[in-house]
Amino acid sequence: MPLMRGLLFLVLSFVNTAFFGSLIALLGCLALVRSLRPSILPYINLLAESWVWGNRTLLFSVIPEIDFDVRLPASLNYQGWYLLLPNHQSWVDIVLLFHVCYKRLPFLKFFLKYELLYVPFLGIACKGLNMPFMKRYSHAYLEKHPEKKGQDLEVTRRACATFLEQPAAVVNFMEGTRFTPAKQLQQNSPYRHLLRPRAGGVGYVMNTLNQRLDAVLDIVIVYPDGVPTLVDLACGRLKRVTIEAVVRSFPEHLQGGDYENDANYRSLFHQWIGQLWLEKDNRIDKLLKSHVVSHA
Repeated sequence: MPLMRGLLFLVLSFVNTAFFGSLIALLGCLALVRSLRPSILPYINLLAESWVWGNRTLLFSVIPEIDFDVRLPASLNYQGWYLLLPNHQSWVDIVLLFHVCYKRLPFLKFFLKYELLYVPFLGIACKGLNMPFMKRYSHAYLEKHPEKKGQDLEVTRRACATFLEQPAAVVNFMEGTRFTPAKQLQQNSPYRHLLRPRAGGVGYVMNTLNQRLDAVLDIVIVYPDGVPTLVDLACGRLKRVTIEAVVRSFPEHLQGGDYENDANYRSLFHQWIGQLWLEKDNRIDKLLKSHVVSHA
């Protein structure tokens, strides 16, 4: 029965994504015409919200109830500008962020891996929504192809310009990939539950949205019973999750800086991110331990 429920959800969500993704992509093409863009953007946003509503409705119609412990600030504004900095462990993170932020924040805009562009319908939908696709290169590759250096930052720069057009909630998984113990060991990460953060993209977002930004939301996602896969979620095997968001103020001495060209500014920015990451790691550890105690 769980497998049948999971299969039903995955098939219906694919159909939902195909339908709305195609419409979003079509309007996204029309929005490339500068004179049409202001009048088309609200309709693209409406389609995106309908896509999320459809997936939420489908998911919670077929799976057992999940014990959600959601801790979000009461001051969130659907018409505001936000930067979300969550930890990243699973594809489920994205589904749950869309769920808990629905109608509480503007439609979420993610920094995505370039490979997702080729996922049927999902890729064209995200492209139509002006989500930036990041193409990561190894240091060895960049040494052989120096012309590729800085391309991700250029993508970030272009994306930031579109974030100013209407209220936005920009999501950046600063770890760059999903956390696993193997990756943690490979990176020699100093954190217990996190990989090392990559600050470049966030630096550009902060500099661009500085005057518009209502808040930086430092988000932790905790799975007390172990990190689920998307199949686990679809089959109803996810029982408990805690999502907690804390508002972080952007330090005054970092406002209005030049992340790209000022080495001293970059150093100070990395220090701020490092402190934020240390506190995030401690919060995750505390939440996990509290669940162990309450479950004992």
